[in-house]
Amino acid sequence: MRNPFYYGNEVSGDDFCDREQELLELAGDVRSGLNVLLYAPRRIGKTSLLRKLQRKLVQSDEYVVIFFDFFSVSSLDEFIQGYFNAVAKSFDTVPERVMNLLKSVLKVRPNIQVTVGQSGELIYGLSFSRTERAASLEDVLNFPHAFAQAKKKRVVVMFDEFQEIEQFDLEKKFRSIVQTHGRDVCYLFSGSKKSILHRMFHDSSRAFYRSVKHLRIGEIPLDQWTGFIQAKFARTGKEISPDLIRRAFTITRGFPYYMQQLMFEVWNRTDAQVDERIIEDAVRLMCEREYDLYSLVWSDLTPNQKKTLKYIVRSGGKNLYAGEQLGETGLTASTLKSTLDGLMKKDVCERADDQYLLVDPLMRHWVERYMA
Repeated sequence: MRNPFYYGNEVSGDDFCDREQELLELAGDVRSGLNVLLYAPRRIGKTSLLRKLQRKLVQSDEYVVIFFDFFSVSSLDEFIQGYFNAVAKSFDTVPERVMNLLKSVLKVRPNIQVTVGQSGELIYGLSFSRTERAASLEDVLNFPHAFAQAKKKRVVVMFDEFQEIEQFDLEKKFRSIVQTHGRDVCYLFSGSKKSILHRMFHDSSRAFYRSVKHLRIGEIPLDQWTGFIQAKFARTGKEISPDLIRRAFTITRGFPYYMQQLMFEVWNRTDAQVDERIIEDAVRLMCEREYDLYSLVWSDLTPNQKKTLKYIVRSGGKNLYAGEQLGETGLTASTLKSTLDGLMKKDVCERADDQYLLVDPLMRHWVERYMA
């Protein structure tokens, strides 16, 4: 029997849990032509949410959607080529029509090639000289707007892991072009590195300052997980109690990736009824699998940062400046503050109201098991 839980890639259909409110809000923003910044830690499900919105929008003839992930881009030329390919493939499935459309709106007359990728998909490429790079970049960035005006359609551009643009010194150019596209093109910027995104969109000296609506993508609530998980267990002849789902929710903080991963392992270990031991065994296995990854993060921390992470885990992240509790760490209040600031700048921990949390919920359990 196939495991009913799925993680590791984008999820859709029956594997997708909730997010109806976020989808409704984003669909409304798109209709209104707003540019939106979606931010949340990795493994919270931003990409799956954007993909679901994309599938919903393209059901209507009114929209064309371009999706581009910055995560794997390592140079400006890679961005130009990758975005050009994403744009071209979004507008038509017939190469001849795409080529004619591109040539009709591009200012520069570059050499456009169409090749076939390893999996059989068409890949559009752009050849340009060093002196043509700036003009080619501007053409590619303006193409969604040119298409929207020529075809009388709404264009939605989704940029995933947008904070990676910082390394290419493109913010001013990007902003200067995007702001001319008005309601014809809606931009959804998605990112996971809160410290970088905060600088990009909240610093008054930066190009994107106050240019977008901000939408934080939070954890999926417990009540949504309860029905979703119990239904999947029931359909496969197994059972899990609401109390144990609540326990799983506490461990994962409702992060979709970790909740699905934990339930995947729990389901594999369950013959009929889930018990507490099965949950704990699954968490132990997950921590073991992430050991090398978290060890790399840990090795990049200063001694005081390591001490502070242990302190957060041990105390639950609350009342960190309380005299007796702080005294046991050997840290002064000023040292603790600067250390917390450094951890937040590295996106290792974050502040939520009166509590400090590790950004990655599973890392908390890894620290507790291996470093406490």
